[in-house]
Formats: sequence, structure tokens, C-alpha cells
Amino acid sequence: MTSSWASRVIDADAERVFAAITTLELHRDLIPLTRVQAPAPPLRRGDRVVATSLGVLRDTMLVTRTEPPQDGRRGVVVFDKTGPVLLGRARIAVTALGSRTCRVDWTEDVHLVAPWHLAQPVVDRILAVMTRRALRRFDLQLRRHAS
Repeated sequence: MTSSWASRVIDADAERVFAAITTLELHRDLIPLTRVQAPAPPLRRGDRVVATSLGVLRDTMLVTRTEPPQDGRRGVVVFDKTGPVLLGRARIAVTALGSRTCRVDWTEDVHLVAPWHLAQPVVDRILAVMTRRALRRFDLQLRRHAS
């Protein structure tokens, strides 16, 4: 199973960041060549999400936990990946570091189903780059909207 982790400190309050990063339609701007079908925010436990990359690779997920940050508590959203290509779990956590700064941690613990599992080493590298790049783009997106 692949474990990919990316983290970024963002100059915005944790509540705003959590609300934005869990607005999954915006992920089309964060992850190139990927479209996301998701319910309107806020995400709720039991919501089904489908991300399609390159027009053909479907990543179906079920939201199994969603807790917005409040009263200094870290916000967390967890997606269980249910196939047909990826299985495992993705987790995004937002931790307040102050009133106007927070840290976003994005973890992907996934594996490919057979016969795709032969491509696992490639997927490992792609996920690592994807999560770092997505958080960088997310930070830039927030900065643009704050100006």
C-alpha cells in the first residue's frame, strides 16, 4: 500500500481553509486533468465522491468522517476509496497554528486493484507529486481570492 503525505502551512484561518479544501468541485483546479463529482458543501459522512482523471480513470470514494475545525480542534475529512481502480483511504487534516495561520496535511494510503497493481510504483510517485502540487495550487488560489 502506498502512503503519500504532503503538508503546507497556509496564511488563513483554519475554518476558511477547511471549508475551501472540502469544496471538492474546486479540486479540478488543483489536480490537472481531473474532474470531481461531489455533493454541494459542506461534505457529510456518507457522501459519495467520484474523481475521474484523464477522462477514464475513476476514483470512487465514500466520505467516512468529516469534522470541521472549531474551538482549536483540528478539522479532518476522510475518504475511503472503493474502486474500481484505487482502494484505501485519503485524509485531509487542517490544524490551526494561530488565528490566521494553519497547516494542511494530505495523506493518501492507497493501492491499485489487480491487474493495475503492476503500475503501483508509478502511482506512488504520481500521488506524492500530486498532493504537494495540489496544496501549492490551493495556497495560491486562496491568496488570489484574499486580494
